[in-house]
Amino acid sequence: MKNDNRLSWAITLIFFGILFLMEHLQLFPEQVRYFLFDFRNYPFYAGIIFLLTSKNYTIGIILLSIGILFRLSDIIRLTQNVSEFIWPALLIAAGIVMLLGTKNRKR
Repeated sequence: MKNDNRLSWAITLIFFGILFLMEHLQLFPEQVRYFLFDFRNYPFYAGIIFLLTSKNYTIGIILLSIGILFRLSDIIRLTQNVSEFIWPALLIAAGIVMLLGTKNRKR
């Protein structure tokens, strides 16, 4: 085990220890606890820790991907209404690009 992976594993274990302690102390309201301490988030948390602390990003990307896959149904549900805003956002972006393009040509 490389030294940077050892550090990442150590920080991950400390993080989960603190997380479980906060869960048992009930420091957060019920709605926050339901989301924060859901087991589907644990690979996501570990992936972020590995990406931030390790030079080998492979483990972090794998754990982050697993966490995202666990939450895929929630992500789809949250982004379901985004399609209503795509065309207005594209029109606004096109207008801004045209506006900035004409200002640069006048100079």
